[in-house]
Amino acid sequence: MTDPVERFSTESLLLPDSGARVMRPRLRTVDVHWHDYYELCLVVSGAAEHVVNGVVRPIGRGSAFLLSPADFHAIRPAGREPLGCYNTVIDPGLIERQLADLGPPSVGDFPWQTDDFLGAEPDLRRLQAELEEPRLGSARLVEALVGCLVVALARHQPRGAAVADDRPGVADELRAAVRYVDRHFREPISLADAARRAHLSPNYFSERFRDYTGSSFQLYLQERRLRFARSLLASTSSSVTEVCHAAGFNSLSHFGRAYRRRYGTAPSDRSGGLAAAVPGVSGPSQGDVRHPNPLTNARRLTKLPAS
Repeated sequence: MTDPVERFSTESLLLPDSGARVMRPRLRTVDVHWHDYYELCLVVSGAAEHVVNGVVRPIGRGSAFLLSPADFHAIRPAGREPLGCYNTVIDPGLIERQLADLGPPSVGDFPWQTDDFLGAEPDLRRLQAELEEPRLGSARLVEALVGCLVVALARHQPRGAAVADDRPGVADELRAAVRYVDRHFREPISLADAARRAHLSPNYFSERFRDYTGSSFQLYLQERRLRFARSLLASTSSSVTEVCHAAGFNSLSHFGRAYRRRYGTAPSDRSGGLAAAVPGVSGPSQGDVRHPNPLTNARRLTKLPAS
């Protein structure tokens, strides 16, 4: 079975060992999709509706967003002018090193969004130049520029909860473990996997995770999957079975029970709830994307394994 919406790959967009690529597309309609990379976009002209995980948000000159591989989105331009932007594809390994080095206070979950990021245009222009014409030290400069962009955008985001713990490094390790769950919840991950990421024993990690998030690990993981499934149901015409597996569930009956407990309705009921808040995004359309299009040569990937 393939993914219910298109997923784009770094393989057709990044050169080996490049880490990132900056493009300057003029976008018209971009249908619902997601990526196996992080996407940083700065709008420099035009206006559009940006639909991220089923939530509609207007964007225009100066707007920026950073999406993780767990996010899906679509773009619907407002008016005749296409959306001009810097569209930056970033390898997960490169950007997650920058996220790990942010330190306290923690930053809210993805997607990151702001309408006041036009000052970052020179950094994006320089990043594009270093990537397109590599010279002595370009690899170090690329990593530094990506780091600067991550820090600058992080400063526009709401702050997360503080971590209370008297053991050195535990706060950073817990943040890293929660980031791991937030990026990989569609995959078959376990408490033991996350505890290894935090370099803690499973029992101690379970206690600290509950203190940090206010929820047990399993309930947190299920909530992330349910939120993703609800948004996908509202934003696409994908079947309930497709959405179940895309969100990381391996049992349709378990998914249905968990969804009804959480939202008070069956996942097959698309008439209410979030769907009502996402006008005009009932499913993929036949919109066009003007050349140069960063998605033109991307290929479909098969769905991630469910857990």
